[in-house]
Amino acid sequence: MGKNKRKKSKNRAKKARNMKYAENNGAGRSLKKTAADVSPAEEKAAEDAAVNVGLRAGDIVMAALFLLFIFGFAVAGFISPDRDFSQMENRSLEQFPEFSFEKLKKGEFTEDLEKYMSDQVFLKDSLVTLKTDIDRAFGKNLQNGVYFAKDGYILQQYLENREVIDENIGYINDFAQSVDIPVDMILVPNAVEQHKDKLPPFAVNDSQAQSAEHIGQLLGENVSLYYMDDTDSYYRTDHHWTSEGAKKAFEEYLERSGQEKSDAEYNVETVGGFYGTLYSKAPSAFTKPDELHLYTNPDGEYKVEYVKENKTADTVYEREFLDKKDKYSVFFGGNFSQVRISSNAKSGEKVLVLKDSYANAMMPFIIDRYSEVTMIDMRYYHFEENTVSQLCELYGADRVILIYNMDFINSDRNFIWLD
Repeated sequence: MGKNKRKKSKNRAKKARNMKYAENNGAGRSLKKTAADVSPAEEKAAEDAAVNVGLRAGDIVMAALFLLFIFGFAVAGFISPDRDFSQMENRSLEQFPEFSFEKLKKGEFTEDLEKYMSDQVFLKDSLVTLKTDIDRAFGKNLQNGVYFAKDGYILQQYLENREVIDENIGYINDFAQSVDIPVDMILVPNAVEQHKDKLPPFAVNDSQAQSAEHIGQLLGENVSLYYMDDTDSYYRTDHHWTSEGAKKAFEEYLERSGQEKSDAEYNVETVGGFYGTLYSKAPSAFTKPDELHLYTNPDGEYKVEYVKENKTADTVYEREFLDKKDKYSVFFGGNFSQVRISSNAKSGEKVLVLKDSYANAMMPFIIDRYSEVTMIDMRYYHFEENTVSQLCELYGADRVILIYNMDFINSDRNFIWLD
C-alpha cells in the first residue's frame, strides 16, 4: 500500500510539471514567436541590425576599392618613366635627386625628393584638370589668379602694385635721360581690362586704365606714352594679345607718332589647337582651344641673329613649336636677352626695342618698317659688356621703343638693369 502511494505521488508531480510546461510553452503557443508577438522596439532593433550589417559590408567594399586604387596608383607611378618636361606647365620637371650624406644632413635631399615626388605624380595633369572642373561645378570662378569668364575667356586678375610701378617708371625715366634719341613707350592693357564686362559677378580686379593714367603722370618729358586702349583682340586661353591685336596697335602707334606706315602685304597661316598660359593655370576639360595666326611677308628678307646663342636664322618663326603646347613660342622660340634683325625694309631706320613677350607678336610687322631692329629683354640682359644706352650708340639707333603689357610694368623687377 505504501508502494502505491509513492507511485501516485510521482504521477501527481509529473502531471503538475506537464501542466506548468503547458502553461509556459503550450496552450495554443508555438515555441517561436509570431509577428504579432514582436514589439515595435524589437522590430526596429532587428531592422537597424540588418542595416548595420549592410553598411559594414559596403564599408569593407569601399575600403578595399580605395586601397586597390591607391596601390595601383602607386605601382603605376613607380613603373612609369619620369618626365623631363611638362608641356602643361612649360617648365622642366624635377628628377630623382642625387643622394649624399652631406645633402641628407643639410635637409637638401629630402627637400629635393619632395619636389621630385610632386612633379612626377602619375597622371598629374589629368588630376589637376579634374580638380579644376570639380571646383567650377561648385561655383569657384577664381583659380590660381585667373577668372573663368564669359564666352570661354580665362582672364588674369590684376591687382595694382603702385610701389613697383613707380620704381619701374623711375628707371625708365633715368634711361630716357641718358640717350639723345626719341624714346616711345607702347603700353598694352591686358585682356582683363578690355574684357572686364566678361568677368564673373563680384570679381576683385583693379583698373588698368587708372594705372595707365598714373604712369602717364610719372613719365618724364623725354618719353612719349602710347596707351593702346583700343586693343580688343586677345586669346581666350593665353595672356598675350593676338597677331591681329599687335598689328592694329603697331599701325596705330605709327599714325599717332607721325611715322610713315609700311606697305607690306601679308599671307596669313592659321594654326589651331592652341592652349595658352592661362589654361595651364586652370586647365578644364570644357575649354576650347584658340587659333594662332602667323603673318608672313612674301617679299621680306631677314637675318635674325641670336647674339648670346651665336645662332642665326632667316625668319622670326621657329615652327617646331607649332607641334607643342607652347605654340606662342613660335615667335623666335621664346625670349632672349638680345636679338638683332636686319631686313630689306625701305626706311633705312634703326630702332632698339625694349620688350616683354607681347612684343614678339608685333615683331613681324616692326621688321617690315625698320631696316635694323635690336631687341633687348631686360629679364635676361644682366651683367653685359654694354649698358642699353651704350648699345643705342654702338648700333646707331634712331629711336627706342618700349613695348610692355600693363601687368609686366606692375610686377617685373628687372628694369633696374637699364642702368
